[in-house]
Amino acid sequence: MNDKRFIISMHILTLMVKNSEDWLSSEFISGSINVNPVLVRKELSNLNKHGFIQTKEGKNGGSKLSRLPQKILLSEIYSSVYNSQLLGKLLKDPNPKCNIGNKINQNISELTNTIEKVVLKKLETITLFDFSKKF
Repeated sequence: MNDKRFIISMHILTLMVKNSEDWLSSEFISGSINVNPVLVRKELSNLNKHGFIQTKEGKNGGSKLSRLPQKILLSEIYSSVYNSQLLGKLLKDPNPKCNIGNKINQNISELTNTIEKVVLKKLETITLFDFSKKF
């Protein structure tokens, strides 16, 4: 989770839980997150693609949740934005003749897989609704 997509998606979805009756514009959301609306629209598109939100175009348009927050697990949100670089990008060309270089990517990949399983196991126990109660 070395980029901001998960955090931005969590921010967007938590805003929607707290404003469940309203269609939220990307401008409103970006003002809350304090990021460029283009970045918000990119994440809104992804959240819509994964069925978390619905969008409506036009003057009174915006986005809102399409599922109950009690039914959305944080692990689902994480999986929708995961970029396979939990601990960073693997080295492109480590020296294959070096004892470290010839196995570093393999060992980092194994470590990443282990850590991701722990993260997902925890996120599977928390709903978006549970998370939103903290605010």
